[in-house]
Amino acid sequence: MLKRRFFDSNCNLGASLNPRLCQAKDVNALYEVMDHSGVEKALVRYLNVDVGAVYGNEQLARMLKDDYDHRLYGMWNILPESCNELPKGEAFFDAMKENRIAAVRILPGFERWVPARISIGSVMDALRERRIPTFIHRTAFTDDWNGLYNFLELFPDNIYILGPGLGSLWGTERQLRPIMDTYKNVYLEISNIWMPEAIGDFARDYGAKRILYGSGYPDYTQGSMMAVVQHLEIDEADKDLIASGNLERIISEEVL
Repeated sequence: MLKRRFFDSNCNLGASLNPRLCQAKDVNALYEVMDHSGVEKALVRYLNVDVGAVYGNEQLARMLKDDYDHRLYGMWNILPESCNELPKGEAFFDAMKENRIAAVRILPGFERWVPARISIGSVMDALRERRIPTFIHRTAFTDDWNGLYNFLELFPDNIYILGPGLGSLWGTERQLRPIMDTYKNVYLEISNIWMPEAIGDFARDYGAKRILYGSGYPDYTQGSMMAVVQHLEIDEADKDLIASGNLERIISEEVL
């Protein structure tokens, strides 16, 4: 089997309030997990969302200071600016750069804000201009797929990584394919795709450049989807893109 570089686009760091069998409480623990699986780098977010966006962002920044090998990039939650909970404008992006934060996530349903232009428009516009990806999944919205569709219509030119919550025992191609057809800056993270054959189909139909390896750790092991990528029936160069090349390119094109 070819030695391939893997960059995990969906990885959690920290400990949850309800301890799981396997979770990385700090950077060194995550290094051990990554080394065991053969993952070179990871885009990480704070595991315990129950603490809220402000505290979670602060904790992640604190933990990433121990990333001495520079193998990790962070993902912060964003909120509407009206409540003055997070730094605004340039100050927020300066903080992202200082703390090696390369992506953001939205959880409007969980964090009780309305995903509308009047609430989050200024933030989303700034993210678009700076080419910073927004990690998003169907269950982030109280009205499920309709919420995702409506949000994409509001901010069609932003960069998105569609993540967990999109997989299903019966498949979700009828929901996903219209999104992939319409929005060219949407990337599909594969940790929750239960039908491996569908990944190859998406790569052939939309290009491997729009597929990202992600593990969903600690809900899943990092090695599970690595094996799937290795055995996809697509070109080896396309596997390299999915494994690490696409995420590296996305991060390299950011303006921070």
